[in-house]
Amino acid sequence: MSELFSKIGYKKRQAEWFPILLVRVCLGVFFILSGFFKVFDAKQHSSVLHIFKQANFPMPELFAYLIPILELICGVLILVGLLCTLASFILFLIMIAAIITEKFASAMHHGGLMIIENFLFLPEVLYALMLIWLMFSGPGKVSFDFSYGKKKRMSTY
Repeated sequence: MSELFSKIGYKKRQAEWFPILLVRVCLGVFFILSGFFKVFDAKQHSSVLHIFKQANFPMPELFAYLIPILELICGVLILVGLLCTLASFILFLIMIAAIITEKFASAMHHGGLMIIENFLFLPEVLYALMLIWLMFSGPGKVSFDFSYGKKKRMSTY
C-alpha cells in the first residue's frame, strides 16, 4: 500500500508544473485585462482616478496610469513566465495597497468572525495569496525563466 502512495506522490510531483502554469495563465490574463481596461477605457480610468483621490494618494493622476500599466506589464511577464518572482512581488504590493485603501472598509461592516469571513471573501486577498505562492514556487517548467535557468545550469557543468 505504501508503494502505491509513493508512486502517486512521485507522479504528482512530476506534474506540479501544470497547476503552476494554470495559475500563471489565469493571473496573467486577469492582470493584463485589468490593466488594459483601466488605462484605455475612460469609464474605468475615471473610476480608478476617483479611488486614488478618495484615498488621498499623492499625485493621483500619475498613479491612475502607473498602477494599471504595471498591472499590464507584470501580467504579461507572469503569463510568459519571465521575471516571474519580481512581477509577482510588484502585483502583490498592488493587491495589498488595494486591500488597504479600498476593500478593507467594506469587510468591516459586521463584527466578530464575520469580519474575517468578509475579509477572506475579497478577491484581492485570493490574488495576493496566489501571488505569494507564485513568488515562492517560481514559474514552473513551462516558462522563460526555467528555460533560461536550464541553459545557465547546463553551461556551468
